[in-house]
Amino acid sequence: MSERKAPVPPYGRLPDFLAQELVLLTRISDLTKEIEVQSRQREIRLEDLPERRQVYIDRLKKCRRAAARAAEELPQEQKARAEAILAGNFAGPPRGKEESGLVQTAEKCRAVLRAALAADSEARKKIRAECGRLRARIRAARENAQ
Repeated sequence: MSERKAPVPPYGRLPDFLAQELVLLTRISDLTKEIEVQSRQREIRLEDLPERRQVYIDRLKKCRRAAARAAEELPQEQKARAEAILAGNFAGPPRGKEESGLVQTAEKCRAVLRAALAADSEARKKIRAECGRLRARIRAARENAQ
């Protein structure tokens, strides 16, 4: 009796990679929000938050490279559609349930990324302002000490 392999879905492992990307982006976003909250405190204490976030960013890069390789292995028409989905410039109605799921997951990924970028921008602005304030205090203290 021979084992029957499950049929390979039209987009191969791409749905798995996009799902993993969403998980990683969500973790990056959560850590970025924690950084942003810390940046609003009177005394900013980031501790290991940036390093922890960088671990997920590195994993995200690896996941995106794997997704791009998976898209390369698809037949030409699917490859073009998959690359458009991954790049965020997919146009037209999705063909089938799997492609619809890919488009929805990719849109969620972009939404989470936008939120993380906004929180990161706000945190950086506040941290730069605090650095400037502390530099001014140090400069003033040095001038008073002389």
